[in-house]
Amino acid sequence: MSQSSADVLIAGGGPAGAATAAWLARRGVNVLVVERAAFPREKPCAEFMSPGVVDALDRLGAWEAVRSAAPAHLRGMEVHAGDAHFTLSYASRQGARSAIAIARPIFDQVLLDHARRQGARVQERSAVLGTVIEGSRVVGLQVRTAEGAATLRAQVVVGADGLHSTVARSLGLDVPSRWPRRLGLVARYVGPHGLEECGQMHVGGRLYCGLAPLNEQFLNVGLVTRLRDRRGGEATEAYFDRRLAQLPEAAAILAPLERRGAIRGMGPLARRVRNVAGPGYLLVGDAAGFLDPFTGEGVYRALRGAELAGPAIEAALGRADRVPIGYAAARRAAFGDKERVCSLAQLFLASRNVFSRVVGQLAARPPLARQLAGVLGDYEPASVALQPAFLWALLRP
Repeated sequence: MSQSSADVLIAGGGPAGAATAAWLARRGVNVLVVERAAFPREKPCAEFMSPGVVDALDRLGAWEAVRSAAPAHLRGMEVHAGDAHFTLSYASRQGARSAIAIARPIFDQVLLDHARRQGARVQERSAVLGTVIEGSRVVGLQVRTAEGAATLRAQVVVGADGLHSTVARSLGLDVPSRWPRRLGLVARYVGPHGLEECGQMHVGGRLYCGLAPLNEQFLNVGLVTRLRDRRGGEATEAYFDRRLAQLPEAAAILAPLERRGAIRGMGPLARRVRNVAGPGYLLVGDAAGFLDPFTGEGVYRALRGAELAGPAIEAALGRADRVPIGYAAARRAAFGDKERVCSLAQLFLASRNVFSRVVGQLAARPPLARQLAGVLGDYEPASVALQPAFLWALLRP
């Protein structure tokens, strides 16, 4: 069955898809979002969002709606590596900043509703099966709904369908990524945890664990480890508990709490694509590539990527070839330095001694820690952390 759809067809209703839809719809573009799930739905995520996310939500016009959902406001992130620890406190020239922590079912619902208010249409319970190509241009999507298979057509198709993007895979854009090979597991715990002001990151033994307080009673726990560390046939719960026990400070915080709900996971976490845009298509969010969640930039990249995608898509609608010119270059300019910082972080994480040294240096040099907080908080240029003097200060004896 074939049906007409929209000027822009977006696969995926998560933050990247919803933000792209809102940006375009607010400018009068006819947008249709197709989403496999029915919202609200769970999504494996650390649920800790940088101060830069707040800025991006404000530019999108969605911050008031998110703030009304009562996220936790966090002034920083405590980093623990063995005996060394320090606090990344968010502050800029304009004063104190805060990250937020909010459950993804709530956050994603708020953003998708915001896109609807801007004029975007949303079709849930619609699984994307693949792209439709005519000549060399993407012209639509094959989807499956409760009524059966359908072909939806559009001038531009946006793949915002996550880490295992069907759109990217159907176009042959995935590139094998051999490093870092990591598995992410996420759970929620309930009970008084005492982490109201800051999140925590615990590092050791080629794994790390993030704790994000959603409120006084709920705590998000994200555990990231190497894929090969899981024993054959080992149950997810047993594996989670075994690896968590290797981070005794984090385990002690969680010991009196109750794990609530299923442990959700995803891996391998790293992915790359050959192209983020081409004739009739564009990728945004995790579909456009992902490294690792240690620096916590996933939601920020989704929202900032949507801001970059919007103008490129709007311009492509006026071109015969429907190519979103300039989008790839805009992403390199926006994210290139932060990606290099993320890669350096992965190298540091590979050695407990090196990472502990870095943590010790940051604890002893508050100005250095403030600079890094701005970079990781997505409100200062990442190039700051790539300067030779900065790197030497982190690693010197």
